Formats: sequence, structure tokens, C-alpha cells
Amino acid sequence: MVVEVTDGGETPSFRRVLGQRPFALLWSSQLISQSGDFVFEVALLWLVLELTGSVFAVGLVVTATLVPVVVLGPSLGVYADRWNRRRILLYTNLIQGVAVAGLSALVLLHDADLTVLIIIVLGLASAAQFVRITSTAIVPQAVAVEDLPAANGLMSFSTSFNQIIGLSIGGVVVALFGVNLPLEYDSLTFFLAAGLLALTAPSLGAPEPVVGGGPPSFRTQFAEGLAYLRSQRYLLEAIALGVILNFFGTATGALLAPYADLVLQGGAATFGLLGASIAAGSLVGAVAIGKVNTRATAGRWLFGAAMALSISIAVLGLTRQIVPAVADAVVFGVLISLTNIPLVTVIQAKVPARLMGRVMATLLALILAVAPIGALFAGSLASKTSISTVFLLSGAVMFAVTAVGATALHELRDVSY
Repeated sequence: MVVEVTDGGETPSFRRVLGQRPFALLWSSQLISQSGDFVFEVALLWLVLELTGSVFAVGLVVTATLVPVVVLGPSLGVYADRWNRRRILLYTNLIQGVAVAGLSALVLLHDADLTVLIIIVLGLASAAQFVRITSTAIVPQAVAVEDLPAANGLMSFSTSFNQIIGLSIGGVVVALFGVNLPLEYDSLTFFLAAGLLALTAPSLGAPEPVVGGGPPSFRTQFAEGLAYLRSQRYLLEAIALGVILNFFGTATGALLAPYADLVLQGGAATFGLLGASIAAGSLVGAVAIGKVNTRATAGRWLFGAAMALSISIAVLGLTRQIVPAVADAVVFGVLISLTNIPLVTVIQAKVPARLMGRVMATLLALILAVAPIGALFAGSLASKTSISTVFLLSGAVMFAVTAVGATALHELRDVSY
């Protein structure tokens, strides 16, 4: 598929991006699919708490959602470059729909236990990682470089919008009707998303033609992605910074449900409210950064927002009332978008399309390699000390690391596209 290239000085445009049918269908499929994902998240964590009553078990399940990113990510990236990306998204949505429907059946039959949940979560997380890599890789094939900030802003917008609606409604639905109804809805959204993807042109996301014979071996393609990653200093610096930030960021996220229950003295609805507040902030941040031409300032946005984000986490550790916790969660969400979207845009603009899946998957795998340990660390330390202690420690370390990185990691700080 050929994307029309516009003048490099143009301001990113949401209207122009949504006027392109391939991207509009891609975005709509994500919008629908994710509406079930966040309802599912509330249901899953509360199902774990109901079955075990253990904060550590919650951390274990969160860890299961992260393991495929590290173990399978680089391999999935090869296939995201090797296969038609449209088909990957379509078929993976169908598989996820079947898997969630199976979990719903097990809950109805009272056959779900922690072991079964972890196995199913591992499968769903593997599919979700494939979708995440492929979705990021296919966007530059659907829009021009000048519209990448707007396109990524919209992709982030759909995530944030669904968090607001899904987590809010999910918390209430779980509190009133239990976990099974959210599971059934999540399954349905995967099938609807697949239907929308089926309406896109088969050429969308097609791999580049191979000249002179068949495709290179898996090993050759994998090594090519690693070689490119090693050759780009700004990517290496992003990994160095991201490893530490994601370790403590994951530690914070893994404890939000217990924080809502044990510290704020709320329940499923309070957890949903916190999640929705983070999403509302992310939505605002996505819209704001999507209108900004970050071609020369992406790295500075990343460092500034990351430092502010660390302060927000520490503030959460000092908060024991719902209203200020919700207010801080909104700020937290804004800063997540301001940190992530500029970096993703830089990568999409600078990395060749034929390498996008491998580079993005390997980058995420390396950055998130310590994330499962972060989730386990959070559950273990919180059980020995307190949830607030984990938040305060995480915020302090993240601030110190980002402050040092803003001076030492000059290639990432000054990156442009």
C-alpha cells in the first residue's frame, strides 16, 4: 500500500488521518476490541482476589501478562515483518475471542482456579503482544510520516477512552453482577473487531516483496533486526532508561487493585474509578501531544514527562483518600501519554517499515524484561512493608534515574526525525 507523502512542515491532523479508510477501520477495530479488554481487566483481578484473597497472587497474574512480552516478543516481531500484518490482527482477534469465551465457560462451571487462570492469561497475553507489535508496525503503512503523531494520538485515545468507560463500568458491573458478564462481553468485542479488519484491503500490511528467491530464514531476519537495533544509539539509550522506569512502573501498576481495596478502603468500583481517571488523563495527553509537531523535541518531551510521572507516583504513595488519589491518577495518565507517544512516533518514523516489527518487538522485550520481576517485587515488598512504601520507593528511584538520564543520554534527549 502506498501512503501519500505530504509537506514535512504540515501540522498533524486528526481529520486527515481519519479520512483514510484503512486507518479508520484499523482504529475502529482497536476501539471496539479494547472496550472489552479493560472490563476484562477488572473482572480478572477481582476473580483472583475472590479465589485467593492474596495480594501476591494478584502480582503473580500480572506477571503472567508480562512474560510473553519478554519470552516471545522478539520472535513475534520476525513474523510481524514476515507475514501480512492485516491477517495477523484479524486471526489473532478471533483466537482471543475463543479463549475468553472458554474462560467464561470455566467460571460458569466453577472450574476456574489460579493455575487455570495463569495458563489462560499467558495465552491471551501472547496474542495481545502479537497484536501490539503488529498494530504499531502497520500504522506507518497506513498514514504519512507527518501524520504519525496524530495517528498515534488516536490509537492512544482509543485506549484511554476505553479505560474510562471500561474500567468505570467494569467496576460497577463486577460489584453488582460478578465477573462472568464482563468476560462474555470481552469475547464478543474480539469477534466484532475481526469483522472490521476483514473490511480492510488485503494489501494493507503486506510485507515487502522478496527479491531473488524465497524469504530469508527466521535466524537471518532475527539477526538483521538485532543488528539494526545495535546500530542506533538512541534506541540503546531508550532501552537503558526504559528498563529501570518499567521495573518500578510495573511495580506501581501491579498494586493498584490492592491499593484501591486496602489503602483507600474501596472495592472493585474504586479500582475502576482509579483506572478510569488514569485513562481520562491519558486521553487528554494523547489529544494534546497528537497536535504537536515533535520532530525536533520528542526526546525532551519524553524526559520531562517521565520526571513528572515519577513525582506523581510518589504522591500516590502519600495519598489515603479517594478524591486526591483520583486527581493524582488523572495527572498520572496525562504524563503517560506525554512520555510514550513521542518515543513511539520517533521509532515509527526512523525505522524502515520492513524492520518495524522486529525492532519494536525486541525493544519492548528488552525494556520489559524486568517487568515480571517488578510485579513480583511489588507484591513481595508490599506484603512485608506496605503498598505506600512501594509507591514512594518507585517514584524516588524513577525520578533519580530520569534526572541523570536527561544529562547522560544525549542521543535520546536530542533525537529528531
